[in-house]
Amino acid sequence: MKKKTIIPMVLFVIVLIFSIIILVKNESQKINNSLVNDSSNIVLFYGEGCPHCLIVEDYINKNNVLDKIAITQKEVYSNDLNARELKEKAGFCKLATNSIGVPFLWDGSNCYIGDVEIINFLKSKISQ
Repeated sequence: MKKKTIIPMVLFVIVLIFSIIILVKNESQKINNSLVNDSSNIVLFYGEGCPHCLIVEDYINKNNVLDKIAITQKEVYSNDLNARELKEKAGFCKLATNSIGVPFLWDGSNCYIGDVEIINFLKSKISQ
């Protein structure tokens, strides 16, 4: 009698464990995909002393952009981790990672390079 009860219980536990593993894996994948495609996750990469970065910074300050949209700003000249992240985003956009410059903006799925492109992007975001 015990064998008849134990075998179904063991099978049930095994199926339950595999189901949980699959669910956790799927949720993890959804979170990763949402981070890649989340347009509210805007990152502006800049370099200290970069003249084009100063133009973008001036636009952001004069137009109170940070009050209207969330932007994470990351300095890349003195921060290797930020520089590597910039290269990762550039690679995602199929850009040459060995010559990528700043200012560089990542909106969660697209790359914008240079003060003009970035300011035009910001204008379109704050006018929505």
